[in-house]
Amino acid sequence: MRFRRAKLASAISSKGDTSGRGDDRKEGRINEITEGSILRGLLEVSLPVMAGNMLQSVLEIVDLYFVGRLGPQAIAGVAMSGTVIMVLMTLIIGLVTATTAHISRHYGAKEYEPMGSVLVNSLYLGLLISAILSIIGLFFSEDILLLMGAEGAVATLGSQYLYTLLLGVFTMVELWIISASFQSTGDATTPMLIMLLMNMVNIVLDPALIFGLGGLPALGVAGAALATVLSRGLGLAIALAILLRGGTRLVLPKLPGLRIDLAARLLQLAIPNSVQSGIRSLSFLAVMTIVAVYGTEAISAFGIAARMEMVALMPGFGIATGTAVVVGQNLGARSPKRAEEGVRISLILYGAMMAMTSLVFYNLGGRIMEIFDPSGSSTAIGAGYFHIVSFGYVFIAVAIVLSFAMNGAGDTLKPMYATLVSMALILIPLALILPGLLGIGIEGVWWASALGMVSQCLMMAYLYRKGGWKRVRI
Repeated sequence: MRFRRAKLASAISSKGDTSGRGDDRKEGRINEITEGSILRGLLEVSLPVMAGNMLQSVLEIVDLYFVGRLGPQAIAGVAMSGTVIMVLMTLIIGLVTATTAHISRHYGAKEYEPMGSVLVNSLYLGLLISAILSIIGLFFSEDILLLMGAEGAVATLGSQYLYTLLLGVFTMVELWIISASFQSTGDATTPMLIMLLMNMVNIVLDPALIFGLGGLPALGVAGAALATVLSRGLGLAIALAILLRGGTRLVLPKLPGLRIDLAARLLQLAIPNSVQSGIRSLSFLAVMTIVAVYGTEAISAFGIAARMEMVALMPGFGIATGTAVVVGQNLGARSPKRAEEGVRISLILYGAMMAMTSLVFYNLGGRIMEIFDPSGSSTAIGAGYFHIVSFGYVFIAVAIVLSFAMNGAGDTLKPMYATLVSMALILIPLALILPGLLGIGIEGVWWASALGMVSQCLMMAYLYRKGGWKRVRI
């Protein structure tokens, strides 16, 4: 990407002026998102984010592979812990969304000074949330898993993973906020490169800490969590160094104190999105609890299938992230039609991607299961999941893009409403009713999941078409 960051930072430093660091005219470039080719602008943000997400997906696969060598109970424990993490991280997802909306809107409007204050206040809020999550991990890890229905070794192994990950969760939270801030100004390359380095470190640490290679202690599933924390810590250190060096479009304030008014505005946008994410995550947690009734093999199958499903969705989240930036910057530049065009292009790209993914999972679901569970005990259940749920992937792709588009505009309430109805009022009731009503057992849970995807897509489309997101002020 043509940011010329090092040259720009040097020139600014020599003048002692940082007020215009993000000005595209001073960089001698066109902001493709607001002025040039909107497809090119979308891809400038989306492709590096997609690459970073794919790197993360590779890490998820490697992590699952090594944990799978510890047996089905370890897989089940880590799967249930991952669900808990997803629920707890909803506290930070809203903050990241609010940060993206604010910074992209300011950048599109060429209001560069406020961006650094938004970032600093988001980091303060992120530290507060991290402290809360660490306390939960310290005292309640095993209790949460037992409440979900985990028994014996599954609860013990899962709590080891959850405890370790939550104690170091601040590394993930703060890095996430900084990366989102870079992306909101159109710089998605820097976070991608940081992701590349820390994932390489994580892949090396995973087997070393899990199995005790190179003289290190064998920590089992806790080693997988520790590898994640240490690699994210490295990534955070690098991101902070880049910020402090002044080689980005973000200008940190001279007095980086907490501003109550700005923190309140961030939370005003963050809370509905956190509720939306919380509803989604709690619904997944509820489905996991329902699946647990069918035994350890079912938990293992669902854990593998859900992890692979997330891996498949991750590249498209890059497109969705680019959509949020395109919408935010163009609304800041008072160009709502360009924002709509960006959303249309994103829908085509992500929809096509997930259509191909559906075909792969439908035809190869059983073989995918065998890779991650060598015992074969989970294969039939997991293959059944893919045969039923994969047809809903295009619908969920549409729902994700439209949700990110409205969130990027600062309209976080409408996606929350759509998620509440589709998950809490459709998915969960059907997951409880269909297995017994139709006499199809766990396949009823899978059908409920697919129908939840369809209903969420339809409601998101209706709310987006109403167009209220174009008139939101933040």
